Amino acid sequence: MKVFFVYIIVSTLLFAISFSAAKFYPENFIIIVSISLIVRFIFLSILYSSILKNSIIKKLIILGAVSYVIFWIYNFSISSPLEYDFTPLAIESLFFTFLIVYHFYEIMGYSLDVQLIQLPSFWISVAFLINFSGTFILFLFGKSLAEDPSFRSQYLIIVSTIT
Repeated sequence: MKVFFVYIIVSTLLFAISFSAAKFYPENFIIIVSISLIVRFIFLSILYSSILKNSIIKKLIILGAVSYVIFWIYNFSISSPLEYDFTPLAIESLFFTFLIVYHFYEIMGYSLDVQLIQLPSFWISVAFLINFSGTFILFLFGKSLAEDPSFRSQYLIIVSTIT
């Protein structure tokens, strides 16, 4: 669980940097938020790689993290610098939702002597599952109203606050 605490500290620092950048460097806000989301993806990949027992899934997590970074770089290079495309975040939400569901399956299969509610990884995963499933729905909703400029600016503030 040490990785989780490092994740919390890094997320807090990235959150502070992102909002400071929004105030002092508004032209670089999208780049800074995007980099913080990549760092979050990598830390969560490390967290679940350390929790899960299946070596094949661990390799798939590493492959997924590398693929996500490559996809993010590609998507960022073809996107407009003034608009943020939320497709990488939707992919991140789906990736970790499936990973957390697998984690629950693995907990139920391997941990017969410990109650499920006593495991810290269970509660951390429940929180991430609620977060990722909720934000995925938010991304789908945002795609339908993406043409409205006032909605886009409010939507970016909402997403950068909750993710």
